[in-house]
Amino acid sequence: MVRAPMRDRPGEHDFEEIMKRIDVYGRLAYGGQCVAAMAMLAGPALFITASIVPFFVNDTREAIALWLFGWLAGIGVTVAGGLLGVFCWRWSGDWITEWPGYAVAFGIAAAMCVAQAYLMMSTPVPVYLSFTITMSVAFVAGFLVAGNLAGMQVLQETRQMRPGAAVRRR
Repeated sequence: MVRAPMRDRPGEHDFEEIMKRIDVYGRLAYGGQCVAAMAMLAGPALFITASIVPFFVNDTREAIALWLFGWLAGIGVTVAGGLLGVFCWRWSGDWITEWPGYAVAFGIAAAMCVAQAYLMMSTPVPVYLSFTITMSVAFVAGFLVAGNLAGMQVLQETRQMRPGAAVRRR
């Protein structure tokens, strides 16, 4: 069976071609959005945990401290994730704003949150290293996945429309 070159088959591109189509800022922004999604998933988990754990602590002061600081940490992590997501959204391409972009980012984030919980609770890996490893993996996964999302097919059409749009604005 003779296979046609990658460029002749519809819907298939080689890796270098895909990476050339997606600008570096867009890929970096998507990696940042994956890390932001991790924070937006971890924040409510911290908040809920901080609401339950104090009931199992006998010391009242310690229970109130766990409750208060847990709520503050949960809210802070969620807000920080939202701010990072908004910051990265500015440089993201049009393909990120399609629903597959969000779904994949939250999928990567959920997998990395589970991996982070495993690293923190079941392995001798230090806490700071578990954060570093999982956030780095989420960022790199988002950077590499960026060119393969379903919404990226509109990128070429968008780029062809942009020069004309810039001329019309003047």
